[in-house]
Amino acid sequence: MSIDSLIPQVVKLADRARRYEDVFKKSEAAVRSSLIEPFLKLWGWDVEDPAQVRPEFSTQAGKPDYALLGDDGKPVAFLGAKSLGKQEDLNQYISYCVSEGVGYFITSDGVQWEVYETFAPKPLHEKLVTR
Repeated sequence: MSIDSLIPQVVKLADRARRYEDVFKKSEAAVRSSLIEPFLKLWGWDVEDPAQVRPEFSTQAGKPDYALLGDDGKPVAFLGAKSLGKQEDLNQYISYCVSEGVGYFITSDGVQWEVYETFAPKPLHEKLVTR
């Protein structure tokens, strides 16, 4: 899929986020099903296939909202979801990643997405790769 074909789909999700802002501010579940999972699908993740995406993945440190799995079945990233306007506890996600050796964690409220590099040798706020 080309970037040009993704743009209308991303615009559609952004419109949905604006239209139902009140719903998404009150419900993480609504954010997950209506914004995060469709966005993951756009980027090629099959959210219905547990070989690719596992919700509520168990780790020694707790349960991240999603694990994105590589071809070997091991997590390549953990994703934390929050209701619109809320932020994930970054220290909690670092602990999930460190306990499982996962190199990246992603946080999202369905609109704002942030990717962090777990093992970058720098302070937490500097581990941000992209927003």
